[in-house]
Amino acid sequence: MKGSVALRSAGAIVVLTTAAAAVSAYFAGFRYGGDAPVFVMTLTAAVLTTAGVGISLTDRSVARWLNLTAAALFAYLATIAAASWYAGVLGHRDLLARSLVGAAGAGYILAIALLQACFLAAVGRSATLLICYAAAFTLASVLLLPDAAFSGLEPVLHAPALESAIWIAALPWMASVLAGPIAAWRALARTRGAGRHRTLMIAVISLVPIGTVLFAALSALLALALDVMSPAIGETGQALAFGVPFVVSAAGLYGARFTGPEAVARTVTVVVGSLIGLVVVALSVVLGTWLGSGALLPIVIGTLGVAGTAAGVRRRVVRQLLLHTDPMRARAAALVHEAGAGGRAAPARTAQVVLADLDPRARLLLRLPQERGWADAEGNHHPEPGPGTSVPDADGRIHAHVRHTGDLDLDGVLAEVGMLIELAVLEAAVRDQEGRVAAERARADHAAAVERRRLERDLHDGVQGRLLALALELRMAQRELGDAAARLVLSDAVDRLSAAIEELRTLASGTAPEILTCEGLGAALIDLSHRMPVPITVTAPAARLPPETEAIAYLVVCEAVTNVLKHAHAGEVQVEVTRTGEYAVVTVADDGGGGADMRAGSGLRGLSERVSTAGGRLVVSDRRPHGTLLEVTLPCAW
Repeated sequence: MKGSVALRSAGAIVVLTTAAAAVSAYFAGFRYGGDAPVFVMTLTAAVLTTAGVGISLTDRSVARWLNLTAAALFAYLATIAAASWYAGVLGHRDLLARSLVGAAGAGYILAIALLQACFLAAVGRSATLLICYAAAFTLASVLLLPDAAFSGLEPVLHAPALESAIWIAALPWMASVLAGPIAAWRALARTRGAGRHRTLMIAVISLVPIGTVLFAALSALLALALDVMSPAIGETGQALAFGVPFVVSAAGLYGARFTGPEAVARTVTVVVGSLIGLVVVALSVVLGTWLGSGALLPIVIGTLGVAGTAAGVRRRVVRQLLLHTDPMRARAAALVHEAGAGGRAAPARTAQVVLADLDPRARLLLRLPQERGWADAEGNHHPEPGPGTSVPDADGRIHAHVRHTGDLDLDGVLAEVGMLIELAVLEAAVRDQEGRVAAERARADHAAAVERRRLERDLHDGVQGRLLALALELRMAQRELGDAAARLVLSDAVDRLSAAIEELRTLASGTAPEILTCEGLGAALIDLSHRMPVPITVTAPAARLPPETEAIAYLVVCEAVTNVLKHAHAGEVQVEVTRTGEYAVVTVADDGGGGADMRAGSGLRGLSERVSTAGGRLVVSDRRPHGTLLEVTLPCAW
């Protein structure tokens, strides 16, 4: 380990020393662009980055080509430094000077070809033919092409007839910048699983050299042909355009091992957006120059106009690239599109159909809120899911799970059905809550039915029997009394007592009286009070409440009064109904013995469940100085 660190440090010192030599020639007075500080610094960064990544990569085939690229870049840097001093500053014109100048002018050719070889190796393609051609073209350029920056210096071989052939031979080399992208994008069609992310990242990064070529051409156009910027700025742009692709490509090849779908999508967006941006600027420059003879303002206006049109193009291009490179994602997108609005109306079923189309054994499970387990697309509950792919929500919490065979590459598919899954989770939560409410309502109705049967039994065996006995005694007393007025009073009492018994029977059976339906809660409660053996004071609003609210309120009062008659031994009962905003409040107070407890019997529990099912709340408390207070709050839309 220590030896490796020492070797890297020594190599970095050599590279930096060579770069300093090239820059020193620039400050010594010989300037031709190749030894400009910006160009030398970007070239130095390219050497160090490619060498560092080449040493760190575990993929030895790619690492070998990166190391060769670093060596070619360093050779290019060294020949720039040597040519600048030997032929530039010192002014030599011998064969060595001509050879150094030729190498400094053509050294970049092999380096760029080697960078494409890195992409080819990363996707398992051979680069032998490309490198052989680039090496031959580099050698021919070193021997035959002069460099105008070194005035009066002839090439190594003086053969003017071959110079045109060299320029023609440059066309295939220039086209070789497409070798890496073509190989990488074609490799995506046969890549599956996690390897797709790596291949897609390599394919995206391989586009960077194309973008830098466009950038260099645009810099030259702006600086030399259109005179929009100074030559110095144009040379700086070209310098950056040469070094940046090596740095970005090396970093991308290193990071491709750890990338995921989100990183790939961001990289595609940035690279494609940058390429389209360069095209936008180029078109805007031409348009602005045509409108304003090279003025800056028309170029800016043209850029804004073209960019506004290109924004939508960029989004479509990025999406089409992602779909083109992932057949399963493309199939999922097509299925979601075919489902349309109907798919959003039944998101769980639609998501399940899409997944099953891609993998017949795929199963979507949705997490229910409040740790209530899992449910499938049909709403059936399931235990904790086994092996599969977990789907996080926007906050990173697992809210869905997909069981599949392992052949299904879900990363791209989930990007297309993710919105459906979000809606499906919400739908499952609502459906589960509705089921729980229905179950609670059924339980409350059952409890109410049980309570009514209990009341009927208790009334028949208890209060009703005593009341009937009392009515019989009153009738016997009526016959024995000789006073007509007394007999009339007793007759009226018997009638009222009979009505009270009938009211109790109606209460026990759960049947609402006709007066409640026709005249409202206030009239029904007053009628109830007239038939009870205990004085009842009623306070109620004249305005009608919703029918369901009145029915529950009447039931509450009746059952509360029944409890008073059975247990409280009260001398007076007070009933009050008020309305507050969107709620109705019903209170029943008595002056009996108190001590009512909802846990002690089923009557108050059943009443509480009935009220909670309607969305209300029931509270029972002791009344001061003695008695019981029952308070019920019911929702009431006015």
